[in-house]
Amino acid sequence: MTSPEGFTGQLRGYQAEALAWLGFLDAVELGGCLALDMGLGKTPTVLAQVARSTGNGPALVVAPPAVVGNWAAEAARFTPGLQVVVHHGSARASADELEAEVEGADLVITTYGTAVRDVEALSERTWDRVVLDEAQAIKNSASETAQQLRRIPARNRLALTGTPVENGLGDLWSILDFTNPGLVGSRPAFVAQLSGDGESALRALNGILVFRRTKSEPVVAAELPDRIDELDRCTMTPEQIGLYQAVLDGLVGGGAAAASEPKQGAILAAITALKQICNHPAAYQDDGRPLAGRSGKLTRLEEIVDSVFAAGERVLVFTHFAEWGKRLADHLTEVTSIPIACYHGGLARGARDRLVQEFQNTEGPGALVLSLKAGGTGLNLTAASHVVLYDRWWNPAVEDQARDRAWRIGQTRTVVSHRLVCPGTVDERVEEVVAGKRHIADLVLPASSSLSDLDAEQLRTALGLRPDTLLAEPGA
Repeated sequence: MTSPEGFTGQLRGYQAEALAWLGFLDAVELGGCLALDMGLGKTPTVLAQVARSTGNGPALVVAPPAVVGNWAAEAARFTPGLQVVVHHGSARASADELEAEVEGADLVITTYGTAVRDVEALSERTWDRVVLDEAQAIKNSASETAQQLRRIPARNRLALTGTPVENGLGDLWSILDFTNPGLVGSRPAFVAQLSGDGESALRALNGILVFRRTKSEPVVAAELPDRIDELDRCTMTPEQIGLYQAVLDGLVGGGAAAASEPKQGAILAAITALKQICNHPAAYQDDGRPLAGRSGKLTRLEEIVDSVFAAGERVLVFTHFAEWGKRLADHLTEVTSIPIACYHGGLARGARDRLVQEFQNTEGPGALVLSLKAGGTGLNLTAASHVVLYDRWWNPAVEDQARDRAWRIGQTRTVVSHRLVCPGTVDERVEEVVAGKRHIADLVLPASSSLSDLDAEQLRTALGLRPDTLLAEPGA
């Protein structure tokens, strides 16, 4: 374990090696691809490098919307001395204001979409380093995203991805040609020179332009806990925010101020609706429209599943809402072209047993969606090395039981558990309750009080959107 200067916490051995490699890249003025497996801690490793090289101007991190919140939270946790700016959303600085916004900043975090929209302003200055997280976003070098991001000048360019070779060596070439323009030659020459499987190419480049570590390597596995818990902070789309506010307005402006019993029921119904909206607008009201692009949680789930499948691994996805689970399974089947089923209480016992047997006995990438109630206990699903808790439940023991379908006797790999949360919403209040931090109402009330005792303004405080922590993706 290593504690670099400016870093609160400790890096594992392989992270310390990665940090030394990042220092080597800086010294020889090369860019590189940090290709640690999902869950191995790419973000804190990069933050440690940023913290020890401040003073040369800000670093720019470009990430998917779903992980922007994670970057800000990890920076606050591991490198509290860094001055961090999140450049995203409708309230972000304009092109004229950008220079003033980043003045004195050590780290500027933005999304791929925002970076492309604001590329003219971002290109006006030379950044100390540009970091692309989930860099498989530029695996197609001809895409507008890849082309526009190349315009942003930087002393050093760094790509982060757990899946540097998703489809073939062309993916790796695109990433490395971004980090070191022209250095690795043309795409055909690169592919021909390193022809063979992607892992062989990664081994050939490892420690020079790429730093690759996987959970399956004995030296890495020996350092890992049996389980890695990750809190994924997801954006809200404008559609989600509008629905959320409408439900809250209906609760506090409608007939919820009647007698105690109906009021309590109305509040509980509203909380359920708000949780469904955090999941997806269609989980609250199905209007028959396609699911893609309408929910930050669904976008993040798609990214996780892509990474898990690219690594040839298997994942469990838990939701409290069985009907939504069926929609999720159908959607994931459509976008991945791999059949994905939903395990729920409406299935006959024999059908449920077959689903478990097929999941356990099938090799290669795969996923199973489960309703928390039907699939949270009693099952052995050790074929999965990833678990996603798509929505949150008040009782942490219930979530633990669900996660333990994969993390149990017979599991030979580290299990990565993802908890999806929309900051600034009721999702976050559930996270607070689960973490034992405070009562959902966040108010000073007598011990015997409940949500039904709150007036309209107190209900808004307890359940309403928190603009200061809300992560929202601009757009219609």
